[in-house]
Amino acid sequence: MNAKKLCITLVCLLSLLIAAAAHAQEPMEGGPDPMVDPVIAPLIVPTIDDFAPSSDGLTVDGRPLAPADLGVGAYVEVSSDMKAGLLTPSYRISPQFKLKARVPLIFERKMYFWGSEATASGLGDICLDAEYTKVLGTPGKLFRLQVTAKLPTGDDEKKVEDDAGFEQIVPLGTGTLDMIARGQYAQSSPTSGWLASLVYRMNTGNETVFDNGVNTQTVTTTSADQVSAALFGRKLVGRKFWLHLGASATMIGDGTVKTEYSDSTPGFEGDILTKGTLVDVYPGVSYALGSFQPFLGARLPVVTSYDDEFADEDRDVAVIFQFSYSPTKLY
Repeated sequence: MNAKKLCITLVCLLSLLIAAAAHAQEPMEGGPDPMVDPVIAPLIVPTIDDFAPSSDGLTVDGRPLAPADLGVGAYVEVSSDMKAGLLTPSYRISPQFKLKARVPLIFERKMYFWGSEATASGLGDICLDAEYTKVLGTPGKLFRLQVTAKLPTGDDEKKVEDDAGFEQIVPLGTGTLDMIARGQYAQSSPTSGWLASLVYRMNTGNETVFDNGVNTQTVTTTSADQVSAALFGRKLVGRKFWLHLGASATMIGDGTVKTEYSDSTPGFEGDILTKGTLVDVYPGVSYALGSFQPFLGARLPVVTSYDDEFADEDRDVAVIFQFSYSPTKLY
């Protein structure tokens, strides 16, 4: 079997694996899966551009090629409960500094309410990224640090009717300004590459005020912080086909909810029991088309463990498609 036939076979096997796994999963009846998130998931799954360029980078007349100032990427994730797309325009200020905006469009978010389901769509929470890259000795090794501000642009109180005719809230965002930091180390050769990353998300509180007539009630809900560690590798298995495999582990703490009143009524504070550990694997393939490089893969849940014994530990399989378009220019 030649390399081209091998790569086509791998793509078909991957597609069958995704379809079989997705068919085996039951729709999630509990709270939303923390990994089905157009904010954090695209920071865990690396783009093709995240892998370090190999040490024998392309040259023209002996001069090295570098990414152009402007670029764009897209990330699409589809599961039974969430279908979302992400457009990421970027601008490189210098070889070290790059600015990005991640604009999410939620095509469909599905939630379940006592046997009924409701769906919503619209703009999600936009993220603004500032990225610093340091080449370590050779172009084949680099360290990258990214800081993200997540803006509350998604409607966190989106009201829709469920299929029973009752009005429900299906949020498209968190309603909070959150901060995210990501560190990456990448190393590549002409035929292989690997990348390790660590992501930390710090959430702020979302205030909701209720007028009870005799007083006002302020409820502040703060989602738990998250830490995700991931390791991804890729191997050239044909002239232009790359085979990818990755794994991530996400640790989630407990959130908090605090209630205060405008008069002398005593308030109270408690935990939101979300503490747990999630482990996922990511098989995939990509195809090198010069400046345009598409990727097809999946997120397969392996471990779901919450401290709350009543929490639903069923998580959905997701199909992932992404591409990056990075024109090149001469140094």
